[in-house]
Amino acid sequence: MITAHLKMARLFAEGAGELHVQFELASGSLTALVGPSGSGKTTLLRLLSGLETPIQGRIQVDDTIWLDSQQNVNLRPQLRSVGYIFQDAALFPNLTVRENILFVTPKGETGRADELISATGLGPFVHKKPTALSGGQQQRVALARALVRRPRLLLLDEPFAALDEEAARQLREVLLGLHRAWKTTTLLVSHHPDDVQALADRVIRLSQGQIVTDQPHEVIRQAQGEQIERVWYDQTHQQWVIQTATFQLRSANPAWGQLSVGTFLNLSW
Repeated sequence: MITAHLKMARLFAEGAGELHVQFELASGSLTALVGPSGSGKTTLLRLLSGLETPIQGRIQVDDTIWLDSQQNVNLRPQLRSVGYIFQDAALFPNLTVRENILFVTPKGETGRADELISATGLGPFVHKKPTALSGGQQQRVALARALVRRPRLLLLDEPFAALDEEAARQLREVLLGLHRAWKTTTLLVSHHPDDVQALADRVIRLSQGQIVTDQPHEVIRQAQGEQIERVWYDQTHQQWVIQTATFQLRSANPAWGQLSVGTFLNLSW
C-alpha cells in the first residue's frame, strides 16, 4: 500500500494555486491519472519520485517512509524504489539495448534482465543502439530498464504520446502483460481514452492540483460525457485537437473541424 498526502504551491494553466492531494494506491494496482494540461499530473509524479519536494507532505510505502515533512524525512530519488518512464525514452545513446538494461540491473540479476528482454520482444535488437530502434522499441527498452530493479512504484508520464497508433497499441499490450506478471503498483499519466480503457483499474482526475474524481474504471466507463472547451488544428501533426475538462483528443478526421466549444461529447471508454 502506498499512501500520499502532498501540498505544494504551483502555477497552473488557470493561474497560481496549490496542489493539494491525498490518496492511497493498493499494491499491484494500475491507476490512471488524468486531467487537462497544466493540472499538476507530472508535478505529482515528480513529488512521488523525489525529483521535487512539497512544502508539506508525507509518502509511505508499506512500512517505509519516503517523505515526512514534519519529521524532516525526505529520501533522495535514488533511495526511493521507483521506476520512471517519460514520453521520451531517455536511453543512453552510446549503449546497446542490452547494455542500457544491464546498466541499472542489480548485481547478479542478469537473468531478470534477460527475462524482461524476452517479455518485451527485444531479443532481436539486443545488440542495436537506440538510434536504430523505432519509438515503440525505445519505449520497450525504457520499460524493461524501469522494471529490472523491481520497483515498488512505477511512474509512467505519457509513455505512448509520441507513438503512432499501432506502436502505442503494441506497447500497451506489453505493459499490461508485464503488469499482470510482475504486479508492480503503477501510476499512469495519460490524455488518451485508449490508454485508460486498455490498462487502468482506477481513474483519478486532477483539476488545478485537486482530485475532482477518484473512481474504479468500471464506474468511469459509464460517464455520459463532457463539453468541449477548446478546438484547434495542430499544423505540425496535421490533426484536429479537442480539449475537454479532463482530456485532449486528436484526430485527422476533417469532420472534427465542424465541432465547436460547448458541444457535448459522449466518451465511450
